[in-house]
Amino acid sequence: MPITPSQLCVPGHLAASQKIFAPAPEGWPSSLPLPAAEASVSALYALSQLHPELADFCKPTPDAYAIPSAPGPVCPPTSDLPVRELILVVDTGLSMSAWYPTVNAFAACACELPIFNDVHIVKLRSQPSSTHPDLLDRPAVNKLGLGHPAPPHRQKTIFIITDAVGAAWKRGLIWDDLRAWAQNHTVAILHVLPHHDWYLSGIHARPHQLRTREPGCPNSALEVAPPETAQPNGESTGLEQDRHKVLVPVLEIRKRWLDQWVRLMTSRLLVHQQVLEIPPPSAAAGLVPAPSPAPDAVAAPEQSIAAFRTAASENAFSLAVLLAAAPLNRHIMQLVAAELLPAASPGDLAAVLTSGLLITVENGAEHSDPHDQVVFDFTPGVREKLLSLGESTKTRRVVTLLDHYLSPHVPTVRGITQRVKNPATVFPPSITSETLPYLRVECAVLTALSGASTPHREAAERLRTKIDEFETDRRRVAAANP
Repeated sequence: MPITPSQLCVPGHLAASQKIFAPAPEGWPSSLPLPAAEASVSALYALSQLHPELADFCKPTPDAYAIPSAPGPVCPPTSDLPVRELILVVDTGLSMSAWYPTVNAFAACACELPIFNDVHIVKLRSQPSSTHPDLLDRPAVNKLGLGHPAPPHRQKTIFIITDAVGAAWKRGLIWDDLRAWAQNHTVAILHVLPHHDWYLSGIHARPHQLRTREPGCPNSALEVAPPETAQPNGESTGLEQDRHKVLVPVLEIRKRWLDQWVRLMTSRLLVHQQVLEIPPPSAAAGLVPAPSPAPDAVAAPEQSIAAFRTAASENAFSLAVLLAAAPLNRHIMQLVAAELLPAASPGDLAAVLTSGLLITVENGAEHSDPHDQVVFDFTPGVREKLLSLGESTKTRRVVTLLDHYLSPHVPTVRGITQRVKNPATVFPPSITSETLPYLRVECAVLTALSGASTPHREAAERLRTKIDEFETDRRRVAAANP
């Protein structure tokens, strides 16, 4: 049935005015979504061909069924009209941070489409610590019935939005869920990375010519044509279902990619698709993930930076150098990019996040998404090396930006502009567990600016000595109280 006011409060349901991920703090510059993502949603309107009666469906306003002075909203009578639900399974791995504005925009645009009676959100936790039971909110998944056949009048479309670089993808932990969903529903993966970068992820798609057995059918009913049978006019002979593998189309979040997928769903023509082939359970069980590098195989900072500089775009590398002067979380990274490197794209920030130069320092960051806590740090030695490659004027601009936007939320940062400008006369705050992550960054900045400045060098040495003493005392206390 159409969305009712009471449904707007159901956990997992997304109202058009809501955000999946926290926006930037009030007053901060907002990171813009990819324009292609918003435009791509319009391609989905053609799904109305599956149920023409939904083309003119209008979602009610939140108070459309409210009766004045009544204790609560009154739902309209049930309808026999077909219902199409959209389920967005959104990867919340830390590398996805760069794409959150794009995900928010895509979801908001999807909510406005009249063809979907309801839009639900399920978050996918793809971090290295994930195990299969922890990947998803299992009660929410069960409530949505994603692993079970849908009634004929209630169709479900499932989009997984991901960069597919988390362990859940590279280790195949998500395969069982995708296999179960694709048996009963229409499933596609929306890849935030451009096609030429998919090799960086855990999704290895292959081109196929696909056809639906009947429009709108689940993935399990997709027919695949061997390359030699495909005909230029879209007709073929010898089509068959691959009953051993589950086929999941993989799409860039661009209109022409979704146009092709919608054509597949609404016609009986052969359509070219990039496809993830999910092996049967017996074959998947035999897959062994590649071992992690041994500790002594970790590259030196210079080697890591050189490798990143060779592979990354100029904007991505410039952004990494700017970020070396800042304490890091998603909001600060997007702030620095928006203000000091507006030419950088979400892909450039994603390149930094997936570069191997960063580590996670906040266990709960994937879910709390804070703007006033340090979530990432550079691996040992990398921050200092990046700062040495940067320009002092740009380093100072990052510091000024932090003082303006972050200091109202983090007192430790307040006055950092003056401390960096006159280190001999203005001293940093005292060191505590809360201030330590910020003061480590300040110490690195002072060190980077100390090349031709004795006051900066002396201030950096004083601060480094205090940090070392604090950490020694903390280790001593921890050893005495195991």
